[in-house]
Amino acid sequence: MAALLWTLRYEALMAARRKVVWGAVLPLALLSLLLAVSSPAVTGHDDPAARTGAAAVLLNTLCSLGVGIALADRLRRGAETRGMPELLAATPASPLSRTAGTLAGPFLTAVTPVAALFLLYAAVISATEGSPAPLGSAAAALLTAVLPAAALATALAGLLGVLMPVAAARAVLVVLWLWACHFPPEFSPVPTATGTVLSPLGGYPLVAWADAPQVWAAREGTGALRPEATDTTALLNLALVLATALACSALGHLVARIRRHGAS
Repeated sequence: MAALLWTLRYEALMAARRKVVWGAVLPLALLSLLLAVSSPAVTGHDDPAARTGAAAVLLNTLCSLGVGIALADRLRRGAETRGMPELLAATPASPLSRTAGTLAGPFLTAVTPVAALFLLYAAVISATEGSPAPLGSAAAALLTAVLPAAALATALAGLLGVLMPVAAARAVLVVLWLWACHFPPEFSPVPTATGTVLSPLGGYPLVAWADAPQVWAAREGTGALRPEATDTTALLNLALVLATALACSALGHLVARIRRHGAS
């Protein structure tokens, strides 16, 4: 446990020193809050918990993408840094602890300001409305939608980052993210994951558990992949997002290992 915490702390501090982490995440987090207090899509709801749920959609769209953009070069840098894998292997930490700390440290650095700002926003709404419901909606949104989506964006960006130049990987990530989150089926000329239980937007958990408006689940689409938002479909959406994140992370580490051994 001590080795895991040491690795996590080291990786988190190293990530905090990188300008791209703050340059990609903080502006998008602030933009999300600005839209949350000014967009009729959020402020038009009378229920304060529904406003928080709608704001979580903005947060998940922009900030999860920002986390992925910020950490897109993480695996590539690890693969190209000479001697670092060997140095880490020489420490008393187990491979599992090293891997967990290496993954979680930068991720926590990137998502912490997002979560803090969103909880502050929800706390202000709760205080002004005299209800704890917005804080509950914010916590549910973070745990079941925003953090899983950010994990998927990070894993997918890392995989793309070892397959192509990092700048290209970030551009491809943006296109894929918008396709998966905001290409409604009635407007998309190609098949789209938007509105399905595969979408990282997390519409089903947001509707079922975070009081988001119903439209953010199926996005007015139909079919087996666009069921009604229930506890079961919300769990399915969450499980599929996490499974996709794990698959992308495993593939990314495999490719990075192949690149590292090929360069040695």
